[in-house]
Amino acid sequence: MHEIRPGSANERGTYDSRTETAVHTTAHKVSKRYSSAAAASASQLKHASRPDDGYVTSHDFAQQSTFLSPQDDPRRFLDRDFHHPLENWLRRDFVRRLLGFISRKRPGRKTIIEEALESYHDPNASWSTRLKYWPIHKFIDRMRGGTSVETFRERISKHTSTVRGFVSTARSVSEFGLTVPQRWAAPLFAVWNFTQQCNLQCKHCYQDAEHEALATELTLDEKLDLIDQLADEYIAMIAFAGGEPTISPDLLPVLRRCQRHGIHASVATNGTTLTPRLVGQLADAGVKYVEVSLDSVHPEKHDAFRGQPGMWHRSVRGMRHVVEQQGLRLGIAMCVHQGNYAEVPDMLQFAVDMGAGCLAHFNFIPVGRGLNMTDDDLTPRQRQELLDTLNKWMQSGKIGVISTAPQLGRVCLAGAPGDGRQSCSHAGSGSGIKARVVAKYLGGCGAGRTYVCVEPTGNITPCVYMPQRVLGNIRRRRFRDIFRNNEFWDLLCNRGQLTHHCEVCRFKHYCGGCRARADAYYGAINAGDPGCIFNEKHWDDLVESAAATEEM
Repeated sequence: MHEIRPGSANERGTYDSRTETAVHTTAHKVSKRYSSAAAASASQLKHASRPDDGYVTSHDFAQQSTFLSPQDDPRRFLDRDFHHPLENWLRRDFVRRLLGFISRKRPGRKTIIEEALESYHDPNASWSTRLKYWPIHKFIDRMRGGTSVETFRERISKHTSTVRGFVSTARSVSEFGLTVPQRWAAPLFAVWNFTQQCNLQCKHCYQDAEHEALATELTLDEKLDLIDQLADEYIAMIAFAGGEPTISPDLLPVLRRCQRHGIHASVATNGTTLTPRLVGQLADAGVKYVEVSLDSVHPEKHDAFRGQPGMWHRSVRGMRHVVEQQGLRLGIAMCVHQGNYAEVPDMLQFAVDMGAGCLAHFNFIPVGRGLNMTDDDLTPRQRQELLDTLNKWMQSGKIGVISTAPQLGRVCLAGAPGDGRQSCSHAGSGSGIKARVVAKYLGGCGAGRTYVCVEPTGNITPCVYMPQRVLGNIRRRRFRDIFRNNEFWDLLCNRGQLTHHCEVCRFKHYCGGCRARADAYYGAINAGDPGCIFNEKHWDDLVESAAATEEM
């Protein structure tokens, strides 16, 4: 237990946040060590041109980028201080107070933001409502640009989870001001490892999932109560993962509770349990997106990695059921490592042919059982080439691409036309200059800041790849208190404490380096990300010392 800092709103007077490797995990078995924070960089040169960390610097990378037509000024897009006029308004005190007022909870009613967006050009809205929110509606007319009223209503006004995101954003700016990256009053989304139980035994499982559930997993009542807490904090999205979430009988009741609150729910699965009946039930429970993991386009390679024969065909059959179900979008997830790195273009084409709307690239990170295959990690140069490939496919418009590697943000920033796609975080992307501005505030890696993980036992962690960093447990504290009061909060929100090239990177506010990768290799949340090409010299040091292939 840790003493709470003065002025905190924690009612118990203590944190239950801690660094802890659970007894069932690989990290516990190999006595993996973690520290509180890495020491500040010893280099006196605090500039992106610093050559200490990699063979190419972020300054060189930015200078060499040739992504715009000759008449465009690349500095406009690579300058981290590029501003949208709205930013100037959001920094004004009266605007912050206004945002706090219109996002405030009201007994028995929705917030003003919700009512104003829902009534925007709604022919069924009363005249009194239209008159009441006329100033806000006129402001929307001014800000939506070339987007038609119909498109705006379809994508925002009628999209409850997006409206929830606006409320959360307004509250965050009201409380903390406009910060780069943005500090949030509550995370935008959560990944919930719903159960430890799984029907497979994957070599790289970050969750150390087994065939049996843990005896201490949350009950259904506790899960439903947590959904209510997340709804109260205006969480916009929850992704249900595992283990294998579809095995749990609690999944559908919890999904229906999300649906009732207007929370966007998605399901990440190995696909082997999907049937026409089950995907129909998922759709009826409000799920819009199902993500199926596939390790290879070759059945025998996938099955060897998953630990059972015949799994590739079962997963692909499950994908077809998703595509055939009205109202569901299919995503294909691929954790890329040395064993399947060469297959990425083939997997992208496979996803297109399958009818998937998205390919989700998962950064291999040595946690969970992945600690046993650390030497299969990609080199920084391979990761750079991989992200370049993903960016090209993203810009082609053939398929959507998301990635848990925050470096995709700066690859898009430097390798896409001004009106091209921009990765805004590992949850999505947008187009054009406004997306670049949004990306700056979402800030790439959002561990413990824009997103959190819920573990099967009720532990809240910054990221699925950081199970050892426990922010708190919902059996002991309310979610709001856990997110805002834990020993890792400042370290995850403040990029001024980063080390290695992440400290001086030109793209620090768009990327920030993967905090889970830094923690996995250095045992410190604020260390530099050794998977980035700007930190390649540190990667070479890890390889030379065998630290990249052994537990620390």
